[in-house]
Amino acid sequence: MIPETLGGWTLEVIHRLVEQGIFETDRFDFKEMLPNPKDDAGKRRLRRDIAAFANVEGGFLIYGVKDDKRLPAEQRIVGVPKTQDFPVEFGNFPSACEPSVAWDFKNSPLMIDGGRAIHVVHVPSSRTKPHGVFEEDRWWFPKRTNKGTEPMSYEEVRQAFLDAGRRRSELAWLKSEVTRIRDLSQRVNILSSRTGDFDEHGEFHPLDPAPAETDPDHQLDVLSARYNADQLKGLILSVFGDIGTDPNLVASLQRLVERCAQADAAVAPLAIFALRPRDRSYSGGRYNLLDVARRFAFQIVTEAARIVALLEQLGL
Repeated sequence: MIPETLGGWTLEVIHRLVEQGIFETDRFDFKEMLPNPKDDAGKRRLRRDIAAFANVEGGFLIYGVKDDKRLPAEQRIVGVPKTQDFPVEFGNFPSACEPSVAWDFKNSPLMIDGGRAIHVVHVPSSRTKPHGVFEEDRWWFPKRTNKGTEPMSYEEVRQAFLDAGRRRSELAWLKSEVTRIRDLSQRVNILSSRTGDFDEHGEFHPLDPAPAETDPDHQLDVLSARYNADQLKGLILSVFGDIGTDPNLVASLQRLVERCAQADAAVAPLAIFALRPRDRSYSGGRYNLLDVARRFAFQIVTEAARIVALLEQLGL
């Protein structure tokens, strides 16, 4: 069984894979050492391997294991010098891809006899793929398969760029929708006793309402607007493959959907009556429209501001 996380890679797992003679798959690759600075061919292979993992489902690079199945297991697991500044030297290769490839490594290397170490690197499936490598006066777009690292076909490259454009558009749409919700809840807050504004970090700052905010027709337009939780939910589902690895973002979006749905459900019955000029004083028996709307608005604007900040951290 090939581990799916860095924590799953142990000396026992590596020994078992080597002893069983399991061939490298689309999920992992054994490497004896980093390429020598003068080994241009080796450096090209490594850059392509990194881009190939990022362009498909991701994978692991295991350093310190000879890729020679004719040797017994004890002679294949050789490690690399523990004095080597491995993360710094390896990091030059993902950054040479375009765009740069994200990666992580087992922060405590696996130590073996002789004071040598096994390093495990994880290259996750990328949300910014396709990744290319410019070599020999042309672009290479590799992919990882059970046969190893291979070039993507023209159609695969074309489709990858189309998918990348679609993902960027959907993420931008999600940000736009969350921004709309944030701005609407800000206006409700300004109409309420929580008069103020929020900065890009979601911090509240007192603010006196502009004259337009006190106009009854303007107030009615703001209070009768909808957050449209179902539309937000649909957008989240369409981009979940790109944001699902960020638990904080997913949790914040889920809370925002719930609060928007609650607000719409609570305000809708009152807004029906409030839209009739003669019934604008309707209180619904217990609450007026403003009281109900502002009950949810402060929580919504705070959550939405947090989400916008998280999306901007993704480069949106």
